[in-house]
Amino acid sequence: MKQIKVFLDSSVIIAGLASRSGGSYEVLALAELGIIIPYISGEVVNEVLRNVQKKMPGCVKQFYTLFKTLPFKIFDPADNDLKFANSLINEKDAPIMAAAMTGRVDWLLSLDRHFLKDWKGKVDFSVGTPGDFLQELPSLISD
Repeated sequence: MKQIKVFLDSSVIIAGLASRSGGSYEVLALAELGIIIPYISGEVVNEVLRNVQKKMPGCVKQFYTLFKTLPFKIFDPADNDLKFANSLINEKDAPIMAAAMTGRVDWLLSLDRHFLKDWKGKVDFSVGTPGDFLQELPSLISD
């Protein structure tokens, strides 16, 4: 079975920590099972921790457990990828898009509407919500 490299935006990780139902949680479970390879960046780690501490202080322990348990691959953006990403998306989201480029992922998952548009021909990976990814998963793992 092919493992799919999936970059997780902070919104997906936070949603997965906040609720044990829904696509974000299912994606984290797939990572734990080794069905997908979860990719993140240092910026994602910092953003998740900052938001969890501020908005969900009861989940801080789960945050640390998650990052100890899941086999995250951490990729920070290469300078050339960051420059290109800045031409595609707003400055705040460009480092996330660029890190996904640097990691050469198959998918970038986000709940942020800035990412949820048609990127065909602009990036070498699919971009969508966890739900979009989960709908495509059966065909992805059978390839």
